[in-house]
Amino acid sequence: MAISASSPIDFEKIAQEMRSTVERWYNATVQVVDPNTGNLVWNISTNSYTGDAATVIWSGTARIQQISLPQIKSNDVRETSIMSIRIQIPYDNSRELIRKGLSVRVTDGGENHNLADLEFTVKSAINSSYGWNTTIECEVDAKSIANGS
Repeated sequence: MAISASSPIDFEKIAQEMRSTVERWYNATVQVVDPNTGNLVWNISTNSYTGDAATVIWSGTARIQQISLPQIKSNDVRETSIMSIRIQIPYDNSRELIRKGLSVRVTDGGENHNLADLEFTVKSAINSSYGWNTTIECEVDAKSIANGS
């Protein structure tokens, strides 16, 4: 795809080309979920949930990168129980807005099996400036999961 100084740039054509290129880096499978739509109740005696599950807004392949957390300035301590990740999913202009407070479930962590079955809380989401990916930043309290609580 040649680009010259005298011809207009076809951003849609570039975006289509780049979407297929970046999809090769997708290394996991995830679901974006609206946790406010479900009403599941845990029954301790039957060891099961009853009620309606939360709505899955989107599911598919994604790229997941773990993010290191900055140290807290007041006491120079790094909180090690909070795990942050950056997730990139295919750009889709027709998909419902992914916003703070939604959840991302990792259904298959790919090379990082420790991510499987975790449910992260969305901190922010933004589309790529050229429509290649939607980038979602999330975190989870891994300490509570590790302790089984």
